[in-house]
Amino acid sequence: MELTYPSALSPAPPPFRLSLPDSWEERPHATASAFAVDTNSPADFTVNLVVLSTRVLVEATLDALVDTAAEARGTKMLDPRVHGRRHEPIDGHDAVLSAVTFRSDRLPFPLFQTQAALLTGQGTKHLIHCYATCPAAFADDYATTFRVIFASLKLS
Repeated sequence: MELTYPSALSPAPPPFRLSLPDSWEERPHATASAFAVDTNSPADFTVNLVVLSTRVLVEATLDALVDTAAEARGTKMLDPRVHGRRHEPIDGHDAVLSAVTFRSDRLPFPLFQTQAALLTGQGTKHLIHCYATCPAAFADDYATTFRVIFASLKLS
């Protein structure tokens, strides 16, 4: 037997494209599918975008998968507060958009994060989860930018 990747039982995540403002640049990341930062970030925090792709082998709704991600131990330690969650199409797929703030003794200041999650594929599926984060004090400055970035997501 020869084990190969990708394969029918272990498909690769779908290719994607996102349009980012000119001040953003891609950076390497050990576990993310993609990672970029705003080179014009405010002092003391690098505004960033992380894109994760997770193979999903269970029958679960998009909302349930987003809830599971939000319940992760590392996330709970940051005392997340969800300020809104709605469904909106992205590239023809149902997507869940969320706005979250994090306040914790582990953080030097509160953070604001916009999240977009969508489920793609037939049979074996992939959860594509995008996280854009900035200091909460800059949420008004970045919220529109984050929404525009998420709206530009195209899966190939």
